Amino acid sequence: MLKVVKIRLYPNKVQQQLIHKTFGSCRFVYNQLLDAKIKAYECGDNLSAYELKKRLVPMKNVEGGEFLKEVDSTALQNAVLKIDVAYKNFFRRVKQGGAVGFPKFKSKHNSYQSYQTSTASIKENKLYLPKIGEVKAKFHRGKIIGKIKTVTLSYEAGQYHASINYEDGLKESVGSNNGRKIGIDVGVKAFAYTSDNQKIKHINLKKEIANVIKAQKVLSRRRKGSKNRQKAKSKLAKKHLKLKNKRNDFLHKVTKKLSENQTVAVENLMIKNMSKKAKGSIENPNMRASAKSGLNRSILQQSWGKFFELLEYKLKRNGGQLIKVDPKYTSQKCSCCGHISKENRQSQANFICTKCHTALNADYNASVNILNAVGTTVKAS
Repeated sequence: MLKVVKIRLYPNKVQQQLIHKTFGSCRFVYNQLLDAKIKAYECGDNLSAYELKKRLVPMKNVEGGEFLKEVDSTALQNAVLKIDVAYKNFFRRVKQGGAVGFPKFKSKHNSYQSYQTSTASIKENKLYLPKIGEVKAKFHRGKIIGKIKTVTLSYEAGQYHASINYEDGLKESVGSNNGRKIGIDVGVKAFAYTSDNQKIKHINLKKEIANVIKAQKVLSRRRKGSKNRQKAKSKLAKKHLKLKNKRNDFLHKVTKKLSENQTVAVENLMIKNMSKKAKGSIENPNMRASAKSGLNRSILQQSWGKFFELLEYKLKRNGGQLIKVDPKYTSQKCSCCGHISKENRQSQANFICTKCHTALNADYNASVNILNAVGTTVKAS
């Protein structure tokens, strides 16, 4: 079974220079060949991934391209393959009618840099990288036993990581679950409410968000091109990384607990549409803009998309399933008698049915409706 594990690397100064040299070489190859593919298309031609790969050798032999011989050759080949993947994703999005996102050129100013190699190996608790050597690593998840397929080396905010994709040689195993079915209603006030009346509170990220905002203000006051701006940019990247790590840690812990169930039902939310700007009116285009922007910020900070993504793959690993139901009327429908009315939702937190007078927490009522939408007979208690 294919598995992926991410580990922390601790390269020395010489190895750091070689790693960044590989980043630059892969970025150079990617940009040069992407430009060639674009120009070929403008001339009515189409360069395949194989034809782009054939251009690597002339690029190494041309005057000024000798530096490409000093880095891992598989890393350069994988950089070429990324162009082909980017184009396939572009055309897939065009057919689906979503956000297009044409392939972009890579920048050395991006705080996140990476490259992929196919010939790395593990030697005595160290990760061997071609043309770099044995790099000190922290295998916090135990030994990696099996054949390594690819290793993606990344650098972000002063930290080096390696994502190791390997085949462990075992048949795909199915984890265990408790056989239960639950519904989950995600929200802004509370992160989520389950149909078994459990409230999942938000993680407190106020301090981390405030630190990011403060670092952004400092960066905006630094002169472009100065060393102080580079220092401020590096500090901002570290603040962003800490915020991301804390949020991801929370999401992984929550989804691990919820994935112990057999079936989890959630709303099929269109997060992109929910976080659009307020339209306002012809007379007042900025009407409700401030309130809507605050709501949009709160929605995006919850990371519902990633929450559903993590929950789905963990449920599948445990032999369970994630079901997405139509969100229509889940907050207005009484989970006891089925009566639907806007007046049922008294406030953000309270739900009182105008027909049977059942009083429930509004999010709990919605979570039961979500579960009932998949054909179960669970009632609110």
